[in-house]
Amino acid sequence: MKKTVLISAVSAILLHCTAWAQTTVTVDYDNYSTPAAMQLRRTLAEMQSSGMPYSIAMTVNGDPCTVMGFAWFTNPGTKNGEVQIVAKENAVPADFDNPDMSFPAAVQQVNGLNYSIEKNKLSGIESNIKVDYLSHKAKAAGLTPATTYSYRVGSADGWSEIGTFTTASADKNAGYSFIYITDTQAQNDEMFNVSQKTVHAARKLVPEAAFILCNGDLVETSGSNNSEWEYEQWFSTMQDIWLNTPLVVTMGNHDISGNRNFAYHFNNDNSYNENAEVPTDMDGTVFSFVRGDVLYLVMSYENWNKPGYLDSLGKWMRSQVGAHKDVKWKIASFHKNMFTGSRSHQDDADGKAVRAAMLPLFSELGINMAFQGHDHIYEVIGPVNNTTKTLASNGVEEVLTVGEPGARENMTGREGGVFNTAAGTLYFLNNSAGKKKYEPRTEEEMIASYSKHEIENYWGLFSGKFGQTGEPTFSRVDVTPESFTVSTYTVDDNGNPTLFDSFKVINNPDGAGIADVAAETTADIRWDAAGYIRISNIAPESVDVYDIEGRNVCHTQSAIIPTDNYTIGLYIVKASAQNKTYTGKILIK
Repeated sequence: MKKTVLISAVSAILLHCTAWAQTTVTVDYDNYSTPAAMQLRRTLAEMQSSGMPYSIAMTVNGDPCTVMGFAWFTNPGTKNGEVQIVAKENAVPADFDNPDMSFPAAVQQVNGLNYSIEKNKLSGIESNIKVDYLSHKAKAAGLTPATTYSYRVGSADGWSEIGTFTTASADKNAGYSFIYITDTQAQNDEMFNVSQKTVHAARKLVPEAAFILCNGDLVETSGSNNSEWEYEQWFSTMQDIWLNTPLVVTMGNHDISGNRNFAYHFNNDNSYNENAEVPTDMDGTVFSFVRGDVLYLVMSYENWNKPGYLDSLGKWMRSQVGAHKDVKWKIASFHKNMFTGSRSHQDDADGKAVRAAMLPLFSELGINMAFQGHDHIYEVIGPVNNTTKTLASNGVEEVLTVGEPGARENMTGREGGVFNTAAGTLYFLNNSAGKKKYEPRTEEEMIASYSKHEIENYWGLFSGKFGQTGEPTFSRVDVTPESFTVSTYTVDDNGNPTLFDSFKVINNPDGAGIADVAAETTADIRWDAAGYIRISNIAPESVDVYDIEGRNVCHTQSAIIPTDNYTIGLYIVKASAQNKTYTGKILIK
């Protein structure tokens, strides 16, 4: 049985075409097994026409109350695109016969992108062939706050599926949630399957997410011969999410390329590069926006060694904070870590240089929290006094002791906590959403590397949970005027999320509700797997243990307390010595 079929779009790549074309070929199904032949017929039936949009991204670009950015690719030769918008939820194609709004796209020819490399493991597709595209970018403005819209992108040559979004409320006290992921970083089908499971689990758990903060290294392959196929997979395996949730994308070192794939794929605010003394090498990688009572500063440190760049970035940060003096929260987002505890990057020269330039600025501007990427490990660091590089006073409370320190999954033996960022910055990395992982350092390793990182008592900055689970992760971030609550989940092979850690961030200049760490943590109070509460660093004169109901279940003078008869749960331990009282919370499992 022979079948004549029209080959275009992706199939043109299979024929090693460097320009898009339509080619008629004859397939003799008798040369293939029945399952293979039937699969080919199904694939051909599902192929999109050459005019269809793909790799569609919706991005926060300006005021999220009234503006939304859109970007997509098409094959060369298609008509200039537009975004059509209707003010309704669950729209159908007929609703776009007379859309409420439409915005034309700026179109740019993108020639000679390297399609794939050998490590992509694409059987039947030659590595390093060059492919041409059209990049379309449109910006919708004049939207109504707190309104749900449906949209589609494309042209008469082909329209995308319909997506939805909801603009931000103009009420700065309105709460919202967002998803934080980093380092999806994949280069083959197996790795993309891990990343897409993670992001789908996140979207299922937080369907109302206002946006997804993605902190760089979307793909693996960078440089001159990077892989556009990796970007195609990043979009296609998660396109249902990107159609319906705006992105806030930070560029990572693996997103750097001479052909600028990253910049073509995302319609981010580019005002920094248009006005800066020293622009970045990639457009749309430094920008800000305000949502609620929060100023978000999205930055790139990838040009850290470009003369004058960090000074230029600092001037921009001052201008953004100065223009929004009334906001309570200032949040930074960047890829390469300023503080980290991994064996892979703690000693990096770029981290040391960035700290020297940016820590005084973080202190001056009162940056409350920094979402990081790059190091593929879980770490809660600070709040850090950015001047002394020590823990800020009045900064930490309610951190639970849940085990002995030193375990790979939890090097500090801690979890949870309430962190007051009024006097310092909390630096946070939630591991990675992809397969690739790094390993945590021990305290001894950090001490031995002092000459490289030059931070005294680096280990002492790890105030919360710190370790490596080996599983992909995402975080749900719930924002109110009073706090950020960050809950991080691991995702198993079946795509099921499990809570790994949860903590709260507050910003109380008067220190209300926060105990002084320097005064309250000189006693080390822990519960170990052998079944004992152990108190060290002091000689207790009196010890009381209370259960979650406030009942006193033990009174003793011993520093070692057996817990054989205790039920599983949370306990408060108060130890007195030399007219001081030390309090700890333990979780008996």
